[in-house]
Amino acid sequence: MELYSNQSSHPAINAQKNLMGRTHFVDPDTLRFHKSRVVSARSTHAGLLFAIVTSDALDFENSRRGFRYTLFDLFGTVISRTDLEGAFRTSRQAEKAMWEAVNATAAKSITWDAIQRRKANFLKDMETLESTVTKLEV
Repeated sequence: MELYSNQSSHPAINAQKNLMGRTHFVDPDTLRFHKSRVVSARSTHAGLLFAIVTSDALDFENSRRGFRYTLFDLFGTVISRTDLEGAFRTSRQAEKAMWEAVNATAAKSITWDAIQRRKANFLKDMETLESTVTKLEV
């Protein structure tokens, strides 16, 4: 697991290089299905968080569009996001809301908690696997 970093000046490429493998959120097929475009992407808090702003279809016909931000923890879990009903009219409004969320986030604490959950889940998975393998008659 690596910290996030700004890997491209192109928002979609930057988001994909950082988030693919952690979440499906910015995979090309997901963006296409939801008629979304990444308009802003950056790492924050020394690489512990990643923030994006997207332009999204607000209905199935793609007749209305809005801007939303999403903030991810180090594992690609969404920790803050604008819902469809709260979409902003401009990317500037979404970016302002994104920075408010970023600045209000205790990134190190969120990361420590996520690490502890991942460790506990991994240990549980290994215990289950160990039990399964022990029961096998090979």
